[in-house]
Amino acid sequence: MGTSEVISTSRGSPPLAVMLCTALLCACATVPRKPAPPVLFANVAPSGFPQTVRFLGLDRGFMLAHAGETLSRLREAAHGETLNILALSGGGAGGAFGTGALVGLTRRGDRPQFQIVTGVSVGALIAPFAFLGPEWDQAMVEALGPDRTARLLQSRGLGVLFRPGAYRSEPLVELVDHLVSRRLIEAVATEAARGKVLFVATTDLDKQEAVIWDMGAIAAHGGEAARVLFRDVLVASASVPGLFPPVLIRVDGPDGESFDEMHVDGGTATPFFVASEIAQILSADFEVLPGAEVLHGARVYVLVNGELGGRPQTTRERPVVIITRSFSAGLMHSSRRALELSAVFARQHQMDFHFSYVPLNYPFAGPFNFKAPVMQTLFDYGLRCAEAGQLWMTFEQAVEQGEKAARSVLKQSNDCPLAQAAPCQLDRTAAASGPRSSDDLQHRVELTAFECGARRWGMPWARREHASRAAAGRANPHGRPEMEVPPRPPRR
Repeated sequence: MGTSEVISTSRGSPPLAVMLCTALLCACATVPRKPAPPVLFANVAPSGFPQTVRFLGLDRGFMLAHAGETLSRLREAAHGETLNILALSGGGAGGAFGTGALVGLTRRGDRPQFQIVTGVSVGALIAPFAFLGPEWDQAMVEALGPDRTARLLQSRGLGVLFRPGAYRSEPLVELVDHLVSRRLIEAVATEAARGKVLFVATTDLDKQEAVIWDMGAIAAHGGEAARVLFRDVLVASASVPGLFPPVLIRVDGPDGESFDEMHVDGGTATPFFVASEIAQILSADFEVLPGAEVLHGARVYVLVNGELGGRPQTTRERPVVIITRSFSAGLMHSSRRALELSAVFARQHQMDFHFSYVPLNYPFAGPFNFKAPVMQTLFDYGLRCAEAGQLWMTFEQAVEQGEKAARSVLKQSNDCPLAQAAPCQLDRTAAASGPRSSDDLQHRVELTAFECGARRWGMPWARREHASRAAAGRANPHGRPEMEVPPRPPRR
């Protein structure tokens, strides 16, 4: 995400990427720990907690087994209204954009009441406040404001040779420990009791899989143990591998044997999450799950705390620069792919899908620039755009914006995301040709919108055909025969 070519701390310490490479090459940087659980779907749980406080992102059996309870909770939380889902991505210093956006939505007066909130990395730190609602905006700003985050990156110096992280863990732990107060834990438990869902993702390095934590269930456990586990999960979700040390979480098996799990930044496995987890509930068997209809027609909002593309620049032929830019490229592409899949999924289940991100021509200083003035400016930008009603975009609008940016030299601008967007130019004339019903016309228009996505983000034709079925499903959600999918055009 626009990572600068050489990243240094403000105190003149060695470049971050140099220390990162040194740490990766240093064989003596080890962490004393117990062995990891030997089975992927191990029958273990954090010490003192039930197994239901977390699950592997790929554990479909667990999710389906608990789907009925989750749906019942959501139905209670929605009170018959449309369900609102918020996903908060990672992005480091880009989290200032997300916090500002939430405050701006509050000031505008149209901030949705979110029944499901998910968070990854810095999005995990924001998620509890988004979950609790506008009354917690001031606490969010105080906990994650520039004055606190500016002190996050404190180099270990030569200590990097002996510890698994280029930066000291204490500033991050202290920031999160201050954030996770007893009052916050009690408030999260109260909202969870009303049916709302708060999920946070970490990456289990031992299993190399995403782990989804039910933070409401942790909070409901109560006491200092709940506060400590809640804190440790948030610290782990924000601990970028190589930069901050991993977090070891002690788990116990049914026979009393203890293990250690090594958890790091949730963004290592997923940039944000919403579609794949809900898809497990809205599976081929969802019709038999009482209450599944509460998810149909839901509104999905995704706040990407960073960019979705990079500014063209001449890459210097230095290993450190190549490594950092390669990392940024991988992160941006995974975010774009996740957005694409989420947009397809939302259409398939008649959900409204909106998202926002930092536009390419905004002077974004990158995910590792935590200097107070830079973060304050980004916070103010997110606040201003949300308050002006220019925050949320559709998938097609973002694609059109990306196409325009790709064909011109970018000029820096503080224009808001929606102010720079335009509807994707749909070929409505072609779509309307021939005698067709209004439903069929809408189907063709939606297909053309997804072709806009194919032009910019490389959707394969197989995915386009899936999208066509999804569009048809909007008027046909209960299994009636689908419209015929138009044949794939010949290659040119």
